Amino acid sequence: MGKLSSEGALRSFYVVELMRSTGEKEFPAQLMSCFLWIASHNGCRQEDLQKACSISPGAVSRNVSWLGQKHRFDHRSGLKLVRREKDPENYKAWRLYLTPRGEIFLNVLEQHALPDFKQSLKEITDTNDQTDEDLE
Repeated sequence: MGKLSSEGALRSFYVVELMRSTGEKEFPAQLMSCFLWIASHNGCRQEDLQKACSISPGAVSRNVSWLGQKHRFDHRSGLKLVRREKDPENYKAWRLYLTPRGEIFLNVLEQHALPDFKQSLKEITDTNDQTDEDLE
């Protein structure tokens, strides 16, 4: 591995890899965007997600279902990170919340964005800065 040139890019890489650890090896950016918006605005309206992520109502619905209990394809299950509830103020609207599994996932995700991440990063880069000869 080469020398670290961007801490932000490496942190983003870890976030993507963590998301892929849910079992979805092809975790689309749109799905990530939806999860991260819901996680940062727990209890948001589904309509707000549509505006924030600039995606169609159908795409929002598919992504929320995928993040929830079931995938749109019957042979696949959802990620169970998000739950959808009727908005008590508007019976036609939905509110989106993290499930307990989603909360745990978010906590792990946040660990990679905290200041002590620099220590983990230093350990990784110190190992990666060694040449092949140093490792033999």
